Amino acid sequence: MVVSANTEQGSVREPGPGVETIVESPLRVLCLNYEYPPMGGGAGNATRCIATELARRGHQVHVLTSRLPAQPVVETVDSVTVCRVWSLRRSLHQCGLFGAASYIVSASLELTRLARTYRYDVYHFYFGLPTAILALYVHFVLRRPYVLALRGSDVPGYDYTKWYMRPLHVLLRPLSRFLWRTASSVTVLSKNLQALAGRTDPNLESIVIGNGIDSDKFPAKPPQPGSGPVSLITVCRMVPRKGLEYLIDAMTELKKDGIVLELVGSGQEQQRVRQLVRERGLEAHVILTGYVPAEKLYTHYHRADVFVLPSLSESFGQVLLEAMSCGLPIVATSIGGIPETVRDKTNGLLIPPRDPAALVAAVRWLAANRQQRERMGRYNAEQARARYTWSAISRQYESLYYRAVGAGPGQRTAG
Repeated sequence: MVVSANTEQGSVREPGPGVETIVESPLRVLCLNYEYPPMGGGAGNATRCIATELARRGHQVHVLTSRLPAQPVVETVDSVTVCRVWSLRRSLHQCGLFGAASYIVSASLELTRLARTYRYDVYHFYFGLPTAILALYVHFVLRRPYVLALRGSDVPGYDYTKWYMRPLHVLLRPLSRFLWRTASSVTVLSKNLQALAGRTDPNLESIVIGNGIDSDKFPAKPPQPGSGPVSLITVCRMVPRKGLEYLIDAMTELKKDGIVLELVGSGQEQQRVRQLVRERGLEAHVILTGYVPAEKLYTHYHRADVFVLPSLSESFGQVLLEAMSCGLPIVATSIGGIPETVRDKTNGLLIPPRDPAALVAAVRWLAANRQQRERMGRYNAEQARARYTWSAISRQYESLYYRAVGAGPGQRTAG
């Protein structure tokens, strides 16, 4: 719910009445991420959900992010004040080098103003690169503590589908190590990402804090009687590391079984995927839905029987939790942090990356075993509600904030 909005620079408003104060000594927190919903993917969504939970607990939370042309410069949403700055971002789901660099320039100016005005107790940076470059100002000038959340692409070796990532990581390796070491705490999404970060800095002490899910926004689908061809769904940003070409290859075989796939999402690979669908004659079996707002996504999950994610690299996979919460079994690649969420033959099937034949076999097995996929779906819905709550995750970050400022929840240090 939008509480207030203002397009005038400098008109940041305090959270209004009705905030539930749970902690004795609220903190002033600035979260920084170059992506924030509807922009970006899992990291932006995590920023919003964690910020909202922290505000609900009584903390004063601001977010500094990028701005699309139609968005207000400042608005307060669910008691979180969102401040947006200009950048050369390409589109909703494409940032690019210029988009990231221009955000750093614009955000550095706004960060100076916000820090002077609100005297934040702690700063929370999402992504070591590019966002945490701004932590240099926080560390050297403001001399305030910061928490750094590594998300995947900011860790060397995670994703080299973009040609410039490898040389960029090599060039900026000393900076990355410095930013990690001067942070009060460093968090990672999975044990896999933790191990990967350890290759860059063997002495790094990081904490695994995954993502969560709002199960009210992604309710379990009701039982669906009847039989027929199994329907698949994939929800993702259409970028090279999602491996969508291998899914399209698999559909050339699965169409013989009458299986239909819905692809939800947009991004730089959208036109290429559309072309592959045409070339393989899959127009009747692959539905390209495009971008769907988060509040409407559950209706698409409910129309499907199986969720598929053929990623080539994945630190966590927020969409896995969405699918689980909606009661879907999962077919996903056994890479990155996915096996920490999807356990083979328990709540889904794991397959090798870049292997359309394995994907076909997994989908056909689930299609032929309705009781198994329904059992997996029920298990996933239960696990999503029991293990992956944003309130629990926000409390973990809250404890890191208090540790950073050197105080307990009832004794915040003077700012």
